[in-house]
Amino acid sequence: MERETVLKGNHADTAKREQQEYIEILGDTVVPSRILLSVIISILFSIGGFFLGKTIFPRLAEAKMVPSYSLLLGIGGSVLALVLCARLFQPSRILRETETSSEGLEEVLLDLQADPQAEYELLEDDPVTRKELEELGILDLFKRSGGG
Repeated sequence: MERETVLKGNHADTAKREQQEYIEILGDTVVPSRILLSVIISILFSIGGFFLGKTIFPRLAEAKMVPSYSLLLGIGGSVLALVLCARLFQPSRILRETETSSEGLEEVLLDLQADPQAEYELLEDDPVTRKELEELGILDLFKRSGGG
């Protein structure tokens, strides 16, 4: 896990900036308190649904079906917790798009330990990928960074 501190806010002129700590889990950046609350909510709804089913279903279904129905209610609780957590904890990260240059593309390829020349040669032999890059408008960047 990698820890970092990021300033949160929508606009640079916003006087009210709050400093919040984020951690990286499985390639995603999250607020630790929110992930902890999400786990607690999910456990409570899942286990709660299962035990609620064990209480309710003996009156409604055959005895051999009670564990299966209870498990389904627990899974339903998990889905309900997922929806609730998605509503409570909206994404708070700020994505900034910047113009890409051929130098920037080279940096990205080098960070990925890929050779720009070799990548461009692969693109020349793959018409489908080449067309997709052309439609995205970044084929010229590959030409400049790797193909000349």
